[in-house]
Amino acid sequence: MKSEQNLDTLLRSMDAAEKCSPPNPARAQADLNRILSSQPVSTASNSKLGVGLGPAKPKANRRRRVVTLGGLAAAVTAGLLIMPALSGEGDPAFATWTAAPGTLIGSERDNAVSDCRRSTQHVGSGMYTTELSAAEVAIVERRGAWVTVILTGPDGFEASCTTDATAPWYHKGTFGSVGKPGTAGLPARGIAATQLGTGTIADKSLSIASGRVGAEVAAISYTNSAGTGVIATVAKGHFAFWLPGNELQNASDHGVPVHVTYRDGSTETQLLNFPSSSGESSLR
Repeated sequence: MKSEQNLDTLLRSMDAAEKCSPPNPARAQADLNRILSSQPVSTASNSKLGVGLGPAKPKANRRRRVVTLGGLAAAVTAGLLIMPALSGEGDPAFATWTAAPGTLIGSERDNAVSDCRRSTQHVGSGMYTTELSAAEVAIVERRGAWVTVILTGPDGFEASCTTDATAPWYHKGTFGSVGKPGTAGLPARGIAATQLGTGTIADKSLSIASGRVGAEVAAISYTNSAGTGVIATVAKGHFAFWLPGNELQNASDHGVPVHVTYRDGSTETQLLNFPSSSGESSLR
C-alpha cells in the first residue's frame, strides 16, 4: 500500500492546474480593456437595406387573416369584396353560438353598426366609402358573443360584418363583405343569396348565408346536419344566418334547402342559391 506522501504526489501529478503557467496581470488587463472598447454586434435589420447581420426570428402575424368563403370565387355574388378578418379570441370554438338570433338595443346596437362601417370602409381601397356613410341598417342580430350587421343602400349596395363582440380590440374577430351584388327584380316570394359558403376565423370554420328576400317572405330557417333548426333574421328585405363548422362548404355549387314562411302563413321549402345572372366575384 502506498504511503500518504506517495499518494499526495500521485494526485498532484493528475491536477492540470499545477501545470499552468503563473498568471500574467498585464495580459489580463489588456484583454479586459480590449473587450470593453469593442462594439456589440447588432442582430436588428438594417433600416435602409432591409437585411440583418444574423437570422431574425420571424414574428407570427396574429392580427390579420383573409377570410375564405367556400371556394372564394363562388362563395359570394359578383360585385362583393371580402373584407380582411382578424383573429378573434373572445369566444373559443363558438361556444356561445345560438341557433336562434337575439337582438341588440341602445348603445350596443349603435356600437355594432359603427364598428361595421369602420371595419369595411377601407376594403377595396375605400371604393365604397360614400355608400357606407349613407347606408341604412337592415339587420343587427346576436348569436351568443357574436354580432352580425347588414348595411344596405341604393343600387344594390350591401355590407355585412360578423364580429366576436367579447374579444379585446387588438384581437377583434370580424369577417364580412362589401359591394353591390345587384339582385334587383326579386319576386315577392323569392330568395337570393349574396353570401353562401364556409369561412374561417381564428382557425375555426363557420358557415354563412345572407342575401335578399321578396316582400312576402316573413321567415327563413335552415335545418343543419344535427337536425337543429337555425333561424335566420329577416328584416327590411334581407336575411342572414350562420352556424359553426363547414357544413355549407359546397352550398355555393348546389344550393341549400331552406324552410320559408310567407306573410299569409303558408310555407314551402326553397333552394337557396345565388341569382342565375351572378358571375364570379371580385375578391380582395
